[in-house]
Amino acid sequence: MQGLVTVREQDILPQPGGQVAPLPLDGTGRVEAIALGNYANDHHYPGMEFPLQPKSIRWGGRWTGTPFALPYRCLIPAEMDGLLVCEKNISVSHIANGATRLQPAVLGIGQAAGMAAALCVEQGCQPRDLPVRVLQEALLKDPVAPPMLVPLFNLTPEHPDWLYWQQYYLECPEAYPLDGYCPERIDSEQTEPSRQLGATSRFPQRAQSPHAQFFVGSFQRRGEQDYRLSLSQPLALAELTPALVTLSPEVDQQLRQFVSGQILEVEGCLNDSGNWLLAVTVRAM
Repeated sequence: MQGLVTVREQDILPQPGGQVAPLPLDGTGRVEAIALGNYANDHHYPGMEFPLQPKSIRWGGRWTGTPFALPYRCLIPAEMDGLLVCEKNISVSHIANGATRLQPAVLGIGQAAGMAAALCVEQGCQPRDLPVRVLQEALLKDPVAPPMLVPLFNLTPEHPDWLYWQQYYLECPEAYPLDGYCPERIDSEQTEPSRQLGATSRFPQRAQSPHAQFFVGSFQRRGEQDYRLSLSQPLALAELTPALVTLSPEVDQQLRQFVSGQILEVEGCLNDSGNWLLAVTVRAM
């Protein structure tokens, strides 16, 4: 589909000196972000090499892709009213499609399109006339599944500071950090009196997987964001040295600080086929 704006490869590459893509802006400088993705440019051509600009990075001990946000206008046809597209049908270039076609991004696109359609019916307006800030606020305050619109490595939606920083960067895109890490605390002067964000705990208690077990082993740092755990417990797994990975910002911070040889107790889930251990909590012994 030809949309009001087309997402290109340049829009999803890391900014110079950074590890996040630039936030999508309209002609007035307003942030248009309504969904995000983080997959690498994934193209496969039989019998030929087709090099693309690299956008793979390491985080949480594993390979991932540069986080990027998608603009509202890529859901809106350039010339047709009364229609919003979603799934893989957004206005996107052939190259950028290699990163936007993945299911996590598609899920966010569908949620944004559905919310926009409901708001257009409610307000009696065409999709192109719906203020993107209205849509963003509705998404961020969704009571069931508020989506992240501004990619941040160190805050997930259950964090008490999360909504503040999402709204802050939507209003102040010039302050968006190149490394994708927002400040760890909110100064009291910045915080609304009725919202004591992060007042008691830097991180909330994270829900534990029902399949998680406890493992003990020797930590190995093989490189930047490349970790292994040489297991000593359970005894039945003592010969294994799985890669140590996480999806948790707080565990990622801990892994950055451990040194080779430290004995760790890890609560997590072992993937035998992939030979990696997904850590939920980590404790130095």
